[in-house]
Amino acid sequence: MTRSMLLVLSLLLGAQTLVAQGKRKATPSSGFDSFIMLVPPRDSTTIKKQLRSATEAVTLAETRREQAETMVLGARARIEAKKVEIIRIKERVDLAKRENRDADRLGLDAERKAAEREIDLLKRREELRQAEIELETQRAELAALTRKALELELQLATRRAGRSRTPVGGAGGASLDRVIGELEKQTLEAQRAQAASNIDVADREIRMIDRRLELLDAQQKVLGGK
Repeated sequence: MTRSMLLVLSLLLGAQTLVAQGKRKATPSSGFDSFIMLVPPRDSTTIKKQLRSATEAVTLAETRREQAETMVLGARARIEAKKVEIIRIKERVDLAKRENRDADRLGLDAERKAAEREIDLLKRREELRQAEIELETQRAELAALTRKALELELQLATRRAGRSRTPVGGAGGASLDRVIGELEKQTLEAQRAQAASNIDVADREIRMIDRRLELLDAQQKVLGGK
């Protein structure tokens, strides 16, 4: 056999090998086309772990919201008590004026101003606790939306695993594909709602930090006697 014939034969064999490889690549190995996986596949164990964390986050946020609500009630009660105290101080001031006790009157005026500053401080605390209530309410909602998205993703992962064991073609495979497609849509919609809620939580966190800064400024003024 001549060298030219050997060269032609080797080229033909190489072409046949490439064709065979191309056919193997074109044939789905699992019976499920990864092109339609619009929700990136993840390990079920990881999803379940995050699902437990989301459930715990709901409980934690609700607990913190209840604590903030209790603190709001406490702040309001103290505000009302301070208002009564100021009324009584004013009565004592009027009495000191009538009796020409100027030193007592000046001291009582200082007490009144301090009480009024404390009321302002308590009102800012109430605003802070109210912001915390709103934040924890939003956090609970976010955790609930996260849990829903993860539950759908877990269902999707389970269906995908079942589809991979189903033979290519046939009514059964087509039916599973439709179910998977619908689950992908629901999962994506749930993830979108989760992302939007996450933005709301970030906005409320900023508002709460603003309230804390305002409270810090008010506390410094009270301590400074301004």
